[in-house]
Amino acid sequence: MSIEKPELLDIILERLKATGGRMTKKRECVLGALLSMDRPASAEEIRERGQLPASDLVTVYRNLETFEKLGVLQRVPLENGTHLFELTAPDEHYHHLICRECHKAERLDVCVGHEVVKRAQAHGYSQIAHMMEVYGVCDECAKP
Repeated sequence: MSIEKPELLDIILERLKATGGRMTKKRECVLGALLSMDRPASAEEIRERGQLPASDLVTVYRNLETFEKLGVLQRVPLENGTHLFELTAPDEHYHHLICRECHKAERLDVCVGHEVVKRAQAHGYSQIAHMMEVYGVCDECAKP
């Protein structure tokens, strides 16, 4: 589902209001940074883009968690245990190609999740989630 950023902003504001949340100045800075990104970004990059002080990294993480609970943010795991973050259409997720060198992350337009869910349900599992990311070295980083 492709969704325009103004429409996504409206959805985020609606969901925030419905859960009793407020749009604080710092939350606005984090959200503005996320909306300005055209790729998944680290919390540090979001803090810098949102022009928040270095001491506000915890605030960034708290707000990212809020957006994740609203169903409009996806964590993109890196091999080193850290994450990148990106806004997504409500309750959707994407898989990514991630460069091991520069951590560039690109969305993949394929998901095998439906097949995985069917097989897990056949084994009696419920409340199923899945995660799949593909790691490699991008063209730019592979150049000598």
